[in-house]
Parts: sequence; C-alpha cells; structure tokens
Amino acid sequence: MNRMLRRALLGIGLGVLLYASAVVYLDARKIGAALDQYAWRAVFAALALSSANYCLRFLKWELCLGWLGIRQPGDGNAPNLTYSRSALIYIAGLSMSVTPGKVGEVLRSVLLRSSDGVSGSRTAPIVVADRLTDLIALVVLSLVGIAQNRDFLPIAVAVLALVGGAIVVLGSPHLLHTLLGFVGRLGLSAVTTRAEKLVDSSSVLLALRPLLLLSFISVIGWGLECLGYYVVLEGFAGVEADILLCLFLWSTTTLIGAVSFLPGGLGATEGSLAVLATRLVEGVTAPVALASTLLIRACTLWFAVVVGGLSLALFMRDPAVRQASGNSRILETEDA
Repeated sequence: MNRMLRRALLGIGLGVLLYASAVVYLDARKIGAALDQYAWRAVFAALALSSANYCLRFLKWELCLGWLGIRQPGDGNAPNLTYSRSALIYIAGLSMSVTPGKVGEVLRSVLLRSSDGVSGSRTAPIVVADRLTDLIALVVLSLVGIAQNRDFLPIAVAVLALVGGAIVVLGSPHLLHTLLGFVGRLGLSAVTTRAEKLVDSSSVLLALRPLLLLSFISVIGWGLECLGYYVVLEGFAGVEADILLCLFLWSTTTLIGAVSFLPGGLGATEGSLAVLATRLVEGVTAPVALASTLLIRACTLWFAVVVGGLSLALFMRDPAVRQASGNSRILETEDA
C-alpha cells in the first residue's frame, strides 16, 4: 500500500506543478479577471453533481460485491461487512484517483482484506470492470458530438476496440487460461500464478448482464459530470454553453486523459479541454477556458482525492487494520 500512496503523492505533486505552470503561462491576473464576476454557486452545484456520480459508482461497487458473493457465509467471505464500512472502503479508494489509469484504486481490495479477510485476488477485478465500463460510457457520451467533430472519431473507435478486446479476453476463462499458459511458458510463471486467481472473478463481472448494467450506471454517472462542466461554464459572464456540446467536450477529453495513462489524466485532460473549449464554446477566451478547466477538475478529480484521503485516514485509525494493510499485498501467494 505504501507504494500506491507514493504514486498518489507523485500525482498530486505533478498536478500542482502543472496547474501552477499553466497559471503563470497565461498570466494569473487575466485568470483572476475572468473569475472576478464568477457565479460561485455553480461550483457548489458541480460538487453536488460529482457527489451524485460517486454515489452511483458506489452502487457499482456494491453490485460487484454481490455478484461475487462477498457477503455470503463461508470461509474467505465477509458476511459481517456493513454498508457503512463498505462505503468507507470505497470512498477511501478515491484517494488513488491520481494514479495511472486509476489502478491505485485496488487499494479497496487491500482495505477489504485488512478489515474482513477477503482475498484481494477476488475483488481486484472490480477495478478492471469499473474502468472498462467507464470507458464504454465515455465513448457513448462522446458520440453525442462526433458528427460535428469527426477528428475525434478515431479516438472513440480505438478505445472501443481496446475495451472490446479486453472484455473478450478477461471475460472468457478458457481464453484467459490459454493466454496465461503461453505467458507462463515464456518464463513468467510467478506472474501467471497470481493472475490465475483473478480469472473467476473477471469472468463473473464481465458477463453480458453485469457489463450492460455497470455501463448503464456509468453513462448516468459520467453524464452528471458532463452536466457539472456545463454548470461551471455557465457561471462565467458572457459564456453561452450548450449541454450537448459539454457532453462531448467532457467525455472526449476525459477519454483522452484515460488513454494517455498519465496519473489522473493530468495534462492530457486539462490541455485538450482548454483548447477545445476555446475553439468551440461561444464566449470562452483562453483565461476562461483555463479557469473553467481548473474549476471542474477541482470539483471532480481533486474533490475525490480529498474526500478519499479523509476517508482513508478515518479507516486507518484502527491499529489492527493499519498493521494488516501495511503488510498485505493484492495477490497473496497463500491464496493459491
């Protein structure tokens, strides 16, 4: 877990450096002038929309736990896992949102193992299912404006192809076992031994029905964040934003950040969003574009990191849990 925390701190440091550089480059006075008459109630509305999105994401987490039978009686399960503790574990995972591809959110598996003894190899695939269905949702939302912005169609097609390939491989136990056997023959048996323990959970979560339901929830959740971006833009005087255009802008630039595999999409999401907003949204100047980008990222990414960090600190107040978390790994060899 310490390694994940170091990566998260590195992402936070990168974000501070990136934003400071952008503000200096565009001139802080111009950005301040853009915010001089800003309607700050828009930020609170965007935070509320982000909170609703994370509630929906918690629903995805709970659905996955149910499909994997985590609360059923039996060895290795957690029949006493309360919804409040599950929520705390889920929210704590948001503190890892600035790791590449958000893979650090497997911290939830570490915490669940520490508190309830559930094998990390059973729940780690939840992160995979979550990210894949998020990408599907972002592609769906980005299609809203693709007809008017065909230059971005290859991005949507490439992401959909990658997601489809991942679902086919990870959702098929026979195919995945065959692939892992091939990797094992290359001398990577230690890796394949651990990965084998993920096969059953992956096949359950990536079956058609769970995949469709998780993707549907993701479309609603990310749609709320797109609406949050619209609200943030509307807070600037002289800006005339369009909801459908905001759906396209936020989903497409978030996709760009996701495929960049940078921590939290830092730089890729912000840069593409600021450029496209200046070009496509009426009344948006370069300072307004940067200011709106910083505000919406504060209401989404950084809001999640702060709330997640506070939840993680609260969860780790239990000395037994803290010790178990420090000593645990996601894929434990004793689970073989």
